Order: sequence, then structure tokens, then C-alpha cells
Amino acid sequence: MAILEESLVQNEEVPLNFSIIEGIVFLFIIVLLPFMWYFLYKLKPIGKRLFIFYLILGAISYFVISDDSYVLTSLTPFLEFGENALILLDGVILAFLFFTDVKENFE
Repeated sequence: MAILEESLVQNEEVPLNFSIIEGIVFLFIIVLLPFMWYFLYKLKPIGKRLFIFYLILGAISYFVISDDSYVLTSLTPFLEFGENALILLDGVILAFLFFTDVKENFE
């Protein structure tokens, strides 16, 4: 009795259908991230503004992403867990920036 790997994992090529708008938004977010984290680490006021801008771009990208660009793989549960963990981390950072004594360091 032999189990063929092909029957468990289908090797089907799925074309990625990213639009130009999606690509521009993702590229802008990737370029923004190092600056945002650096300025947040140094407690600069621009870091707080960049973080808010990052959250707004993230919300926009959530609505811009088409369902066609979402590919299901064996890693999908782990990617979704990572995405949810990052959203939770963003919420914690947002709470610290506006509702704790840390907010006074950014003024």
C-alpha cells in the first residue's frame, strides 16, 4: 500500500491576480514600516502619526484586496494566525499611544 504525495498535495499553479492599486498600497506599507518602527522606538511625534497612517492604509488595503488574490495553501492557517497576531499587536500599540502615560512622551 502506497500513498502518493500527489493525491495529498495538489501541485496546481494559481496565478496571482494583484492589481496595480494593491501593489502600490503594499509597496508603500513595506517602505513605511521601518521608518514607523524606528520613530516609535525613539518616541518621536512623527512615529505616532506614521502609525496612524499605517493603520489607515491597512484598513484601506483590507477593502482593496480582491478575493482572487487569496490563495489557500497548507500554510494558510499559520498565515492567518500571524495576521491576527499582528492586528492584536497593532491594537495594543494603539492603546499604549493614546491611553497610557506613554502618550506624553510623543508630545
